[in-house]
Amino acid sequence: MEQNKLDDLTKWVKQYYSSDFSIEKASSDASFRSYYRVISQDDTKIIMDAPPKHEPLTSFLDITKRLSVAGLNVPIIYEVDDSKGYILMSDLGKKIYLDALNKETVYCLYTDAIDALCHIQNRVSSDDLKKFDMKEQLIEMQLFSDWFINKHLKIELSHEQEDTLEQCYTEIAKTLLDIPQTFIHRDFHSRNLMITNKNNPGILDYQDALIGPLTYDLVSLLKDCYIDWDDEITYKMMGSYLQRLNKDVVMDHSQFEYWFDITGVQRHLKAIGIFSRLNYRDKKSIYLNDIPRTYKYIETIATKYPEMSKLKKLLLEINIKEAL
Repeated sequence: MEQNKLDDLTKWVKQYYSSDFSIEKASSDASFRSYYRVISQDDTKIIMDAPPKHEPLTSFLDITKRLSVAGLNVPIIYEVDDSKGYILMSDLGKKIYLDALNKETVYCLYTDAIDALCHIQNRVSSDDLKKFDMKEQLIEMQLFSDWFINKHLKIELSHEQEDTLEQCYTEIAKTLLDIPQTFIHRDFHSRNLMITNKNNPGILDYQDALIGPLTYDLVSLLKDCYIDWDDEITYKMMGSYLQRLNKDVVMDHSQFEYWFDITGVQRHLKAIGIFSRLNYRDKKSIYLNDIPRTYKYIETIATKYPEMSKLKKLLLEINIKEAL
């Protein structure tokens, strides 16, 4: 931790503590945000440092309130400094889902996560939230072209190939618009879920929430960019979610599975683009390690459905698998 940052955090926190405390780095993420743990006697709290120029606090505070009112396990907000971008909040611990997931724990942990997801979809207010519309979806998928294909792989597509890829993006986006819409967390995966003794899981990193496809958060969880499972586990848990759906929502299993898979393609195209951008723009090269796993999801679904034949053909044509 830089000394200047530590000094500033210490000065800010001191006004809220009468006893001695120490501050240590807790974590950082793929955004400009960083997190610090304040340790005082037997108590710990977290400071979120969100540079106002890049990460305004408004959405985080808004979504925290929505989730908290609905009974989800999110941090309690104690103090806010908009000018600095600091929030002092409760500590949900150090046990993230990713570190604990294995074939013995997966069903128990994912059942809790799916229960929480259904709770979010049934009870959290989506009033006045923006929609995850076609424009936003296309912008996200274009990251795959700009940062992964062009920048990372240094592949220059022909005009025809660019047109084909844009057509694929549009068809994917149209499919997502056909899916029933709900509140979506947008990053509901193993690095943002904390194992807690009560009301498991603790939920983090929800400030980008929108109204979007019913399948979005489920695919983020079950086709996680940071850990993968065999299809038996993935689709068994997908079926478990379907059984928990609101009884007012009648859903054909095969139709839902198709929507689930295509939603995954949109999300994974975006993720690969972001992982590449994190390397070149933000000097965070560690995310490049997650690209092969994430690409495998796309490749599998491109082969699974005739509707994805154009994407499959293009991916083979530019030979991405070998380039990786």
